[in-house]
Amino acid sequence: MKLNAPFYPKFSRETLDKCLSGFNMDINIRLDKLSMGQKKKAFMCFALAANTSLLIMDEPTNGLDIPSKSQFRQVVSSCMNDNRTIVISTHQVRDVENLIDHITIINDKKAVFDYSVADITEKLCFTTEKIENPLFTQEVFGGQLSVCKRQNENDETPLNIELLFNAVLADSGKINQVFTN
Repeated sequence: MKLNAPFYPKFSRETLDKCLSGFNMDINIRLDKLSMGQKKKAFMCFALAANTSLLIMDEPTNGLDIPSKSQFRQVVSSCMNDNRTIVISTHQVRDVENLIDHITIINDKKAVFDYSVADITEKLCFTTEKIENPLFTQEVFGGQLSVCKRQNENDETPLNIELLFNAVLADSGKINQVFTN
């Protein structure tokens, strides 16, 4: 901290202490004595305390146990504000789905889907029921999952990011068309 904090003009010792506390870690930690998961938490705390306007995290929950993933969500959400953009690149969407307000899906180096969660839940529904004319259907053990165009206010369902991802990769044009009509 002493070595790197001076490079960040908005660095906040208070935020660092809050983040470390959120992970049940002490400020006097020695990085060389920590496990990989503990080091990752310490680095995330420092990154959040740097108070940069843009923070990019690549697979931030890899190496974290289940309780630490819950702590991660709480720590990150406590540091979110309108002056900061946090970009999380992950294959572990369930670890971060409660933090997400915008989804961009990249395939073959191209953004093939780019919408807010509010827009997605306004236009699409995700169901386990058999429906006519789904946009996408995925067979799963014991049934199927479907993405369909939302018909009315009563069709609101929880967002299923994994199903959305599979639908977009199967036919991004078909899914994107719902948003352009």
